[in-house]
Amino acid sequence: MRMRTSWLRFTFVLSLVLATDVSVDAAPPDPVFLAAKQTFLKDMKKKDPAMRAAAVTAMARFAQKETVEILLKRGLIDDNSTVREALRHGLQQLASERAVVHEMLDELRKSFRKSSEHETTAIELLRALASTSDESIQSELVKLLDDLPVSVRGNLLIPMALIDDFGVQGDVEAERSVELLAKVHSFENHFGYRRCVVQAMSRIRQPDAVGFLIELLPKTSGLIQADVVEYLTRLTGQKFKDHDRNWAKWWKENRDDFKFLPTGKELPEAKMDETQQNYYGIPICAKRIVFVLDTSGSMRGAPMEAAKQALLKTIESLPESVAFDVVFFDVTATTWLPRLVPASRQAKEQASRLIVERGLGPGTVSSSALNAAFDLEPEAIYFLSDGEPTDGSPPQIVGYFSDFNRTRRVSIHTIGVVTQRNGGAGLTSFMQPLSDKNYGKFRLVE
Repeated sequence: MRMRTSWLRFTFVLSLVLATDVSVDAAPPDPVFLAAKQTFLKDMKKKDPAMRAAAVTAMARFAQKETVEILLKRGLIDDNSTVREALRHGLQQLASERAVVHEMLDELRKSFRKSSEHETTAIELLRALASTSDESIQSELVKLLDDLPVSVRGNLLIPMALIDDFGVQGDVEAERSVELLAKVHSFENHFGYRRCVVQAMSRIRQPDAVGFLIELLPKTSGLIQADVVEYLTRLTGQKFKDHDRNWAKWWKENRDDFKFLPTGKELPEAKMDETQQNYYGIPICAKRIVFVLDTSGSMRGAPMEAAKQALLKTIESLPESVAFDVVFFDVTATTWLPRLVPASRQAKEQASRLIVERGLGPGTVSSSALNAAFDLEPEAIYFLSDGEPTDGSPPQIVGYFSDFNRTRRVSIHTIGVVTQRNGGAGLTSFMQPLSDKNYGKFRLVE
């Protein structure tokens, strides 16, 4: 009877435990962490940014899962630069802690899959994880980025925005982080991502960044190769062009004694080689090119004839290794071919006939023409026009394509034609900003 009573008491207690979902093995809450959390939440409401920054630093000392959540939730909404810098250092400190690094990786993965509102969260987590020196964590981070379903406007924007930031940061940590982010698959198979890395390394004033670009040179072609060669030429004054072995030999002999220009001093402009192919003095370095020609009525007469002759001459000079296409625009945008084609003799002749025969029409649908050019997936667009667009305001179009092009990194070169009708009005307020904000060059033609 006594044994039966004891068994009933045991099953009753067990049922209470299961009903309240309490684990007999669960560790009791850490009173020190709970106290620190309360202090942190209280201090983050204070007006003094220094006190809020100190609260972030103190909280980051606790390598616990909840710490990451608290710091992201409270720290990212703070606009003060001191507090945000403390948050970055705190997350970097946590990224070296095995106890929470997988939580950070999970949070990063979730942020990529959420809306653009979580872009800042993803960037700061990625920044912290990319700065770690732990090779196993680096491998996990690269695998995470490789496994994500990549879309041009979506997930690529986050690492590329961070790579741009590292280019501005420009220190040893930034160089190491960009080099790590260059190990993901997108660096090999996505033009925009690859060019973004090259642009960032060209801004980082560290010997390892120069070495990275020199090692990359024999693995590049087209516009990206031209980016590297132009930067190395401007940086060093050497004129080895794309001869990668000469660059490697020179760097090996001069690396230890090499000095960067003082901070704030611009590198000298690289002079265009006389043998360099060009269009209105703008070098043609890309392997995938679209020429966009304004055929609106305001181009009538000498301006149109000169523009056609310049385009015919340029196309004639293209080597067959270059793929090209032509987009005409007036009231509508018309693409010559649905895809880029190698500059063979036959293709040049067909394009030339079409250019000569092309008539004029009303309207200047610049936005539609640029969209048509981007659909062809070029490395560079050469956009010639004499007037303001009729399918949108200049600020709207410049803003749209600058944002659209953040992950594509296509160079938009613009040629503004001055005519008697426009007197140059609108060209510097539309054509020049369009090229300035899209990795291109602007030429005013009178």
